[in-house]
Amino acid sequence: MARDPAPPRDERPPGSGWELGAGGLSRVGWAVVGAILFALAVLLFATGYVGYGLMILVLALAAAVNLS
Repeated sequence: MARDPAPPRDERPPGSGWELGAGGLSRVGWAVVGAILFALAVLLFATGYVGYGLMILVLALAAAVNLS
């Protein structure tokens, strides 16, 4: 028995879908994430965890980029 050929696939990306980045969260959401990360970085610096504090500070700055 012969199989029917598969119908051609649509090779275009979907017109809409789940978005990441600045389109996925509102500006208020990114501001809250940035503020929480900045406060955590300050807390880590105060307790002597400089390396972790720097990494969290970089993440806070990355979240702040989505505000502009």
